[in-house]
Amino acid sequence: MAKKTQTPPHNTWKYSLLAGSVVLALNAQASEYQTTDEVMVITGSVIGTSSIEEVRDYPGNRTVLTQDDIKKSATLSIDGALQRVPGIKIQDETGTGVLPNISVRGLKASRSGHAQFLMDGVPMTLAPYGHTGQSIFPSTLSALDRIDVVRGGAAVQYGPNNVGGVINLVTKPISQTWETELSNKLTVFEGGDAPLNDFYLRTGGWVSDSFAIQLEGNFLTGESFREHTDTDVKNFQLKTEWLVDELQSVEAFVQRYDADTQMPGALTPTDYQADRHQSTRPHDNFEGETTRWNVRYTRDISTLPFADLAEAEVLLFGHHAKRNFEWGFNSGDGHWADPGIASTHLRTSPRTFDVYGVEPKVNFYVAGTRVSQNWIIGTRFVNEDIDYKLTQTAFADGTTTTPRDWNLKTDAWAAYVSNEMGFLDDTLMVTPGLRYESIDMRFHDLGKETSDDNQVSELLPGLTLAYHFTDAWVGYANGQRSLRAPQIAYIRGKGEEGMELAWNYELGARFTGETSAFNIALYRIDFEDQLQWNSGEQSFDNIGETRHQGIEVEGSYSPVALPELSLHLAYNYLDAEQREGEFAGNQLPYTSKHQVIWDTSYDFRGYETTVSGLYFSDAFSDNANTVDEDASGATGRVPSYTVWNFNVGKDLFANDSGTLRANIAINNLFDKEYYFRGIDVSPVGRYPAPGRSYSLDLNYTF
Repeated sequence: MAKKTQTPPHNTWKYSLLAGSVVLALNAQASEYQTTDEVMVITGSVIGTSSIEEVRDYPGNRTVLTQDDIKKSATLSIDGALQRVPGIKIQDETGTGVLPNISVRGLKASRSGHAQFLMDGVPMTLAPYGHTGQSIFPSTLSALDRIDVVRGGAAVQYGPNNVGGVINLVTKPISQTWETELSNKLTVFEGGDAPLNDFYLRTGGWVSDSFAIQLEGNFLTGESFREHTDTDVKNFQLKTEWLVDELQSVEAFVQRYDADTQMPGALTPTDYQADRHQSTRPHDNFEGETTRWNVRYTRDISTLPFADLAEAEVLLFGHHAKRNFEWGFNSGDGHWADPGIASTHLRTSPRTFDVYGVEPKVNFYVAGTRVSQNWIIGTRFVNEDIDYKLTQTAFADGTTTTPRDWNLKTDAWAAYVSNEMGFLDDTLMVTPGLRYESIDMRFHDLGKETSDDNQVSELLPGLTLAYHFTDAWVGYANGQRSLRAPQIAYIRGKGEEGMELAWNYELGARFTGETSAFNIALYRIDFEDQLQWNSGEQSFDNIGETRHQGIEVEGSYSPVALPELSLHLAYNYLDAEQREGEFAGNQLPYTSKHQVIWDTSYDFRGYETTVSGLYFSDAFSDNANTVDEDASGATGRVPSYTVWNFNVGKDLFANDSGTLRANIAINNLFDKEYYFRGIDVSPVGRYPAPGRSYSLDLNYTF
């Protein structure tokens, strides 16, 4: 195997396996496998390498946010960057991005628990089966090269918990030559006491024809726009690549992530009106740490007699993580989290997670005169061990009790197969697929000395279709069965034990031209049993069938006569409805029917200026769709909001030895005051969203 290069030579062609299909691509991005010889390479992944080129022919709705997209949108965090994607809505809990709450197509945002998160194609969730909530989010925006958001068509290979799609965070690739990057972003919030500083260092490259190494460090320190928001995040990453010989390669990744942050909590409506920057919940804090690793071994097995191209891969991954929330708890009259009532107790929820997984797979391409076939066949085993504790300490006398002391051990086996068949000279691509999940969960209540077993097995079929009307126009459709395994909190809560199942459907078309692009997609998610957190009862309720359906439209345009100008506009309509029970026909909480995203960029004499914005229509905060807000802020309509951002960037100097670039950004340009309803450990009251902030970002690469 020849050395990977950052910039492919001309006339180098590559085959990428996308959703089980081979798609011919010229001059693919730097992070893909490239060679200095004219060869064809396949990758056994439905989402490929998450490059922008792969969106063109993908049989589903998909958005890749590039480094340029992230920079020009003046974003401060990963969840902020994702606001540029139609169908995604966030609740900003910290203002620093440490604990993203990401909702996809109306699925509950709290702890981002209804989407499959990957980092470089490897599961990054604390426990992919027993605890999908991202109560540690071990990634930082500065360490990412791009973000791939796949809303449909990937469930067969990437599961479980893919009802809201698959979000792949792609780290920065190792440079062909030794390269060092230094960047520092300083953000000042209006109303804040101290700035937020984001320092990033990356150094690495190929040290020989066969070995590459890269070390990264990211440090986020300071405060957000409110009181009680001290933040300290450290993120270290080490990655290596070794080309063993012409047929074999090994990639390894190790990460250490530590986060410690104060959480300002929600406010009563009265306190919000008096001073939205204050915090009345002094006991709310979060800390977490994790060590993650993975090793990927790849071998070319194209000598198979029945295949024209073939590759085998074995992925090993695992992590050890600890996290703890502390929050004030009221055991007297009123809601336990009412921000207008002094807390009587301090609650803590220390949890530890040990996860190990192995995933071998093969993929092969068989050429044919009438039908080409591209197979992906794989299996995965994941072992999880979760310790789940809850303590309660009285402020009056210091006595401590342990309401919960649980342990959940999980052994999960999965197998999947897909075969994309190309008809009519690959104009029509048809991909049937099937995933099988077998999950064995062993629950232990250590306090009560009781045990229960919970076993789940499901067949999850999927089908994707893509038809190339022309070189520029592609029509697509997909349907897939999705599963979210029983969560440790569900198993012993008052809600029904069991899993959440859903059918996902998409129908759309995509145009990709030289100066413009357009995508339209109809989508529908039919949930059979959706579980919903009941903060008053401290339990999960099964609200039965729900339906999420809508339309996503997105387009971009750069005039031929004025190439310095680029325009981007996106719209999402979402109808998320309860289908059973007392509130059948009502809108699901926290879902906005309308979302609009826009940005306009203009390059004037090297100054790249961008004005961007977003709009979300109003939403309800309970199943009853209560309009009037109560005194605590627990229920009531959440008003619509519109936010504008501004960014200007320029290369201060650039030559063969390095580039120094500066970006100045203003977020929430017109200082729009808006809020969310309470979040997680502070579920009652108005949760203020960030006001106006100013950022200066300097980046030097040499």
